[in-house]
Amino acid sequence: MIDSINIMNNNGTINKSFSNNYKGLSINYKNINIVTPALLIDKSNLIDNIKIMSKYTKKNKINLRPHTKSHKTSEIAKMQIKNGAVGICVATLYEAEIMSEKNIENILITTPITNLNSQKRLSKLIKSSKNLMLIIDSSYGLKFLEKMAIKNNKKIKVLVDCDIMGIGTNKIRRTGAKNIKEIIKLASLINKNKCLKYLGITAYAGDIQHINNYNQRKIETTIRHNYLNKIINKLKDKNLSPEIISGGGTGSYDIDTNSKLFTELQAGSYVFNDVEYDNVNIYKSNKNPFKSGLFVASSIISILDDFNYIIDAGLKALSADSKYLPKLMGSLPENSKYTFMGDEHGKITIPKSSKIKFKHGEIIIIQPSHCDPTVNLYDKCYLIEKDKISKSWAIDARGYG
Repeated sequence: MIDSINIMNNNGTINKSFSNNYKGLSINYKNINIVTPALLIDKSNLIDNIKIMSKYTKKNKINLRPHTKSHKTSEIAKMQIKNGAVGICVATLYEAEIMSEKNIENILITTPITNLNSQKRLSKLIKSSKNLMLIIDSSYGLKFLEKMAIKNNKKIKVLVDCDIMGIGTNKIRRTGAKNIKEIIKLASLINKNKCLKYLGITAYAGDIQHINNYNQRKIETTIRHNYLNKIINKLKDKNLSPEIISGGGTGSYDIDTNSKLFTELQAGSYVFNDVEYDNVNIYKSNKNPFKSGLFVASSIISILDDFNYIIDAGLKALSADSKYLPKLMGSLPENSKYTFMGDEHGKITIPKSSKIKFKHGEIIIIQPSHCDPTVNLYDKCYLIEKDKISKSWAIDARGYG
């Protein structure tokens, strides 16, 4: 993790060493020469996080199908599969296309595809991707996939998406069949359809992942589990027992696993552990097993005064959707803060009691509040390995193609 960082400034000189005690950061990054803003990945922490989740799922005898919408990087997806993942989840057609092109198999697209203009791309994917799975949450979606199956002369594997968010306290609804009767109907129609293969259900509760307090999150999760259990039992009663029950996320994976309802987990953000998840007590003991692995390198481009500095990382470099601000890393004085100042600019404010002063071109390291949309802002990421940039990876599945 980032601890003592010596990074090459824009003028070619080495800036001061940044010392950081945050979560046991220990690696010395020296002589990193990079244009800012830039996305950095601590490869050691990335690998550790992947292995921690892999070890957990193996121990608890549950499959892992990580959601690649968090990193959008085929190289990371391959690492996850190498470490035991049964396949991957993707959120978009483009993510699926890229992952398939990189010879990644067993892809589950977790968003319904209904746009007629996507048919040509989906046809190509159906033909080329091995063990592709799609979801539906409506009769329209079923008919759409049936036509695709007939057109491509290939049986399509389908899961019914179940809305388990709408029954929560906040009544948030996104995709998913809205009640048990609707779920049973869709599962039955898929099962009877000669062009489609019924495999089970998905049930993801995105609204509970960032409930910080463990007990509050457990209460909300239990409401969803009770509903999901009713869905599963009703499906069994109709001889529609689901082979796959897919769901869970980084914030709820342990609670979801202990429910014994899911056959696989869709956790994604664990690979990076952003500021959002730093504030989530994943376990009752307040323990978060994952390490910070994603950072943005920025430079001081203007000095307002001794306590306020403008950097080149604003809304186009860091996602702004979180209730938390990006976290400043390194030896900045305690209570220093970051503020968004527009598209290209951010402001670093340090306490007036501070004796530390910064210069033009000095590097400021920032941990993003929310990893998924931050990653989507960059074309590539730089891997920090053995105290230096070892290589760059293309964030090849970003955007929509």
